[in-house]
Amino acid sequence: MFPKKTLISLLIITSGSAMKYKYLLYICLCAAILPQCASRHKIAYNIPPDYPENKRKEFVALLDKGQQIYKANCSECHGIFTSGKDGVPNFSKVQIDNYSARFINRDPRNHAVLRKMSPDQLNQVLAFLRYKKTDGPPAVRKPQ
Repeated sequence: MFPKKTLISLLIITSGSAMKYKYLLYICLCAAILPQCASRHKIAYNIPPDYPENKRKEFVALLDKGQQIYKANCSECHGIFTSGKDGVPNFSKVQIDNYSARFINRDPRNHAVLRKMSPDQLNQVLAFLRYKKTDGPPAVRKPQ
């Protein structure tokens, strides 16, 4: 990204021609936007092969919604979306089940309880976590 002073001086130098100004502005906008688009990738899901084809699109939409809710409510502590990478820790089935139980028991240390997520929202997030393709072993929480 160009420093502000550099951008202003480039605009002054090229101000003699409106066409040059438009091209410079276009190049600056592309330079600012394209890197953000390039870092986003779609997360793949492990949907069972015998899952009915006519319901698959609806299920993928539910998982995508779970990803959006996860990104908005959970990734600040449980992810690396905020550091410029589209990654989610690999949670084990036991970790997901324990998190769900703490939500049901309204544990005040549970982030979903603190964020006042609805049971439907939490179920979408948990479905996303259960069915996303993993990169390796489940995340292990370090004792504090």
